[in-house]
Amino acid sequence: MAIDKGNWEKDFKEAVALHQKAIDGDKEAAQKAHNILKKIKPVVTNNPLIEAYYGSSAALVARDHIDLIEKMNLAKRGLKSLDKAVTSEPNNLEIRLLRGNVAFRLPEIYFKKTKTAIEDFQFLINEYEKKNKNITKDQYCEILLNLGKSYQTLSKFDDADKVWNKLLKLNSRKYKTHVENAKRNGGE
Repeated sequence: MAIDKGNWEKDFKEAVALHQKAIDGDKEAAQKAHNILKKIKPVVTNNPLIEAYYGSSAALVARDHIDLIEKMNLAKRGLKSLDKAVTSEPNNLEIRLLRGNVAFRLPEIYFKKTKTAIEDFQFLINEYEKKNKNITKDQYCEILLNLGKSYQTLSKFDDADKVWNKLLKLNSRKYKTHVENAKRNGGE
C-alpha cells in the first residue's frame, strides 16, 4: 500500500483506530498500525503527532514481540520518536498522553522512563485542573492513578499517597479498588 501525500489523513485515521485496538490487546492491530505509520512518516515529514503515534505503535509492537533484542530495539526507537514529538510540541496533550502512557508501562529497571511518565502525567493533570476541556474526567482519574503508581515505582510513597488521596476525593468506587490494589501490589 502506497501512501498518497495528498490523502494521508485517511490512512492516519485508520492507523489511530488500529492503535487503539492495539492498546486494548490486539497484536495484529499493533503491527498494522505500525506498518501504516512507517509508510506515512517519510511522506508527511515533520509532523509531531504522526511521530508520536509511530513511537507509541513501535512500543506496542515491542510489547508483543517474542525476540527480546528486537523487543528492546523497537521500544527504544518508539521512545526516541515520542521524545522527538514532545520536543517539537511540548504542549500537545495527545502527544504527552501517548508518551506518558508508554513511559509508564515500560519496565523501569531497563528503560528508566518513570520520571518521564511523571513529567507527562503532571503536565496533563495541570491542564485538566486549568479547565482544559480536551481531557475528560475519566482520563484525569486514570492519569492520577498512574501518576501514583509511577511515584510508587520510584519509592516515593508519600507522593503516591497524596496523588491517590486526590483521586479518592472524587468518590469513585472503581478507583478506590484500583488504589487499594496498587498499594497492595507495589504499584503494579
